[in-house]
Amino acid sequence: MTHLLPEPDLRWGRRIPATSSLTAFSLARPPWLAALIAALTLGLSGAAAASEPPELSVFSKPPPAAVTDRPLEADRPSQTLGLARFSSSIRHGSPYALVLWGRKCAPDSLVTWDEANDAFEKTEVDDRIFHETLTRLGFRVAGDPTDLFRDAEAPAGDLQVGALITDYSFSACGGFRPGEQKLDLETAIGTGVGQMTVEWQIHVPALSRTIARIRTTVRVETATPVINAPEAIYQALLRDSLRALAADDGFRKAVTTPIRAASGLVEPQPGEPLRLAPGRTPASVPDAHRAVAAVMTGASLGTAFLVSDQGYLLTNRHVVGSTRLLKLRWSDGSESIGEVIRSDAGRDVALIRTDPRPGPVLRLRSEPVRQGETVFALGTPMETRLQGTLTRGVISASRTLAGYRFIQSDAAVNPGNSGGPLLDESGRVVAMTVSRYASEPTDRIQGLNFFIPIEDALSFLALTLEPR
Repeated sequence: MTHLLPEPDLRWGRRIPATSSLTAFSLARPPWLAALIAALTLGLSGAAAASEPPELSVFSKPPPAAVTDRPLEADRPSQTLGLARFSSSIRHGSPYALVLWGRKCAPDSLVTWDEANDAFEKTEVDDRIFHETLTRLGFRVAGDPTDLFRDAEAPAGDLQVGALITDYSFSACGGFRPGEQKLDLETAIGTGVGQMTVEWQIHVPALSRTIARIRTTVRVETATPVINAPEAIYQALLRDSLRALAADDGFRKAVTTPIRAASGLVEPQPGEPLRLAPGRTPASVPDAHRAVAAVMTGASLGTAFLVSDQGYLLTNRHVVGSTRLLKLRWSDGSESIGEVIRSDAGRDVALIRTDPRPGPVLRLRSEPVRQGETVFALGTPMETRLQGTLTRGVISASRTLAGYRFIQSDAAVNPGNSGGPLLDESGRVVAMTVSRYASEPTDRIQGLNFFIPIEDALSFLALTLEPR
């Protein structure tokens, strides 16, 4: 049993409409419902219900497992966590609360969800519960809601936590004292039981990526009357949901994995290694176009290049987007279907698999580039009929931008070159085209182009090349 605060914060209107906007209907107290109410653990007596209860999750059997505190190990410091937002996917018009009234807790109203009046929006009370619960369990939490002079504009943590409430139901009984008005539960003394399911989403702002989704379901009960039982139940549900989240192995792994190295660089997330067989026929600069394909998703045009005889190609994540299957057009005019099997949105890289094909495969270079070194960019600028365009330039510089490494070159690239290879004079890939410099969308700045180092593409996709 979860013990509730004797004087919970009063936010009744945020969880359920006020009396004037309550979507409810009076029940005729059928025998099955009377038996159900008698069976509820609300300090009442009577036989167990013999008929089906209302379709509220709070009445489902068996109940969710009890939550057990699991403090974080002292040698596994977490990233700093911030509570970002609340939302819900509860369907408009679906029942979610059974209201009982009077000393005998007789059924009064079944309340349905009203999207216009009900909402789950992050409040200061939610922030406080989030901070208190996770801090007590050993997690690092951004900000301190009890500090009245904290910087409200300070960063919200290395990781942002969002809560999508997919189920929320409760049964509350009030009207124990003379003079209390029906459904005026925010000031009435009451008891109740509630259940809530949350899909927690863990987001990395630096990577623009959600790294974990964890589902928790908890049930709480109060047999001792408290003021504003529905709100007290909600607060207890939030606390227990956070306790269940903190105990989840996936959450603990996500929040204790370093995002940036000591150098300040973004680190790849751990992944299952995939070994690629290198090409038996390496490509030189003049025939490199045979190992490069135009990528067509219907929404974008880009470039990809073969790195293995097994039919694996590398490209940008922004080229493939959320597409799983796409079309590849080769320099000889043939086409094949590719499947996206791995991607990393932060580093903007993706791995495509297609049927193995004869011909050369691009080799990947492991040695670092040197400023002034000659390089060649190969891709599909602007439209497919310009596929296989090769441009020449030099290595201008090596940069670190927003925690990621880039190679800067003046080799000309245009829309459609994204995902294409940057080659050295031996035809080995040193980097992948990703962007041009522009402070405004209409900028026509030339010669300031950026490329993802090939070793980063491999590490962020957890790829290794077998020796030749």
